[in-house]
Amino acid sequence: MEMRKKSLRNLFQRTSLAAALGVSLAFGAGAASAAESVLTMHIEEQTSWVSNFNPFDLAGRRQSTMDFIYEPLVIFNANDGGKPVWRLATSYKFSDDLKSITYELRPGVKWSDGQPLTSADVKYTIDLMLKNPAVDTVGVGQTVASVEAPSPTEVTIKLKAVNSEFPESLADLAVVPEHIWKDVADPVAFKNEKPVGSGPMTEVRRFTPQVYEQCRNPNYWDAASLHVDCLRLPQISGNDQMLALLPEGTVDWIGSFLPQIDKTFVALDPQHNGYWQPPAETVAFEMNFKSTNAGNIEAFKDLNFRHAFSLAMDRKSMVDIAGFGYPVVNLHASGLPPRFESWRNKAAEGDKDVFMGFDTGKANKILDDAGYKKGADGFRTTPSGKPITFPIIVPNGWTDWIDAVQIAVEGLRAAGINASVATPEYEQWRKQLLDGSFDVVMNSRADSATPFQGYYQSLSTAYAGKLTVAAPRYSNPKLDALFDQYLKSSSDDDHKKIFNDIQVVIADDFPVVPVFNGPTWYQYSSKRFTGWVTDKDPVMNPENHDNNRMRLMHLLRLKPVQ
Repeated sequence: MEMRKKSLRNLFQRTSLAAALGVSLAFGAGAASAAESVLTMHIEEQTSWVSNFNPFDLAGRRQSTMDFIYEPLVIFNANDGGKPVWRLATSYKFSDDLKSITYELRPGVKWSDGQPLTSADVKYTIDLMLKNPAVDTVGVGQTVASVEAPSPTEVTIKLKAVNSEFPESLADLAVVPEHIWKDVADPVAFKNEKPVGSGPMTEVRRFTPQVYEQCRNPNYWDAASLHVDCLRLPQISGNDQMLALLPEGTVDWIGSFLPQIDKTFVALDPQHNGYWQPPAETVAFEMNFKSTNAGNIEAFKDLNFRHAFSLAMDRKSMVDIAGFGYPVVNLHASGLPPRFESWRNKAAEGDKDVFMGFDTGKANKILDDAGYKKGADGFRTTPSGKPITFPIIVPNGWTDWIDAVQIAVEGLRAAGINASVATPEYEQWRKQLLDGSFDVVMNSRADSATPFQGYYQSLSTAYAGKLTVAAPRYSNPKLDALFDQYLKSSSDDDHKKIFNDIQVVIADDFPVVPVFNGPTWYQYSSKRFTGWVTDKDPVMNPENHDNNRMRLMHLLRLKPVQ
């Protein structure tokens, strides 16, 4: 415990950005003319920027690629009951048998190089994913039979089966220009350093390992709504560096963990600095069900081990100490987030939640009874005698999550489980989730307008290992059958009933270990821009991270202070 307190105190011992970095950063302010409205934002943490704007490279792309360079067809606003916000598309319509869907594209849209954006580009992108599964970031390979472009503004997608959730899954599609990408030899390795896109900020004007600037698309179809000329994205390696930067007052839109936020941020400029951090997606410990470590995989596939793992989690300390009270403890085996209270199935709770408390004594008894014997070193082996040892990976610089993992490791070691902490760089962490070269990870999933999509993409066999949220590589035929039923139904009542059953299966099999619901990481300064989403105007998810498509609409709300 003292080690955790010391590591947290260290966050406050940086007195200036120069001290933290060894350099002085003005983020290239002189590179932009005084007349430009330049918004400085923090959306990801790395020790050095790499120029990569390939939307298909989930691990390596800069997180300003989606939305700002590649605009979605449609966005579904969870804060408005899932209402569609039309972007490159203006409508869609299912066929009567629900086995095909036709999108109507917005006429007159141009790519940033002036070429027309048509249905041929959408068809090309989906066909590229069908032919090359490595670039299939939205799972069209599981759902799409073929795609046609009957007119320049119409795209008809034929589905392999009825899929009522298909439009929501396609919301993450990055449509790319055929006239550029048809000549790309390797669409996975391509860095796309000079992107041609459809979104508001396509022009990478300056790029260095410390800062890059992404500026206005000269041919943006919705230019009348865009009042920001450039995004400036400084390299920030972690939460502690962000803290050191705050007194300089140079960042407008922040997505970071800021301990004691009223003191460390708001008090620096009470007139302009604000935040809104409502509970968000579920954070859980995920075991790799395809681990190559013989002892670990034997343990991970044992429900007794997963239950004992959960009982070793001091969730309250994770929230109060590591998270400074911002998260909310999740005590349900289904892991359902608080925002989906109306979807909660009481039959998936009660006795199914008994393993969600903190009781290392009970964890030890479960492991003892299941045949996990302790050796002379105090650590356990599997019932067949194989050693269990694993690091829990968490991105370097995420101080709140690192401290939460340290708390988890203390509990696991008290139960005789040889766990440790590993902190790869964020890009490497994402790569490990995608290539499966990890054993246990602390991870979160992105939720949509309903809870279904988050569960489907993270726990279905179809997505296993293909998205970072599907890192556990879990497979359960009974759960897959329920997912399939849900997709084939178009009735809200049926969806609720099927999702009730989904919650029960998950609570029974316990594929991941939920611990808490993290807050929405969103802070802002109104010194230079107005129009920020707040708790008094909660019209959308305000976060600027890569998993939130509504961040595009947030950008379009912002106007420079006159």
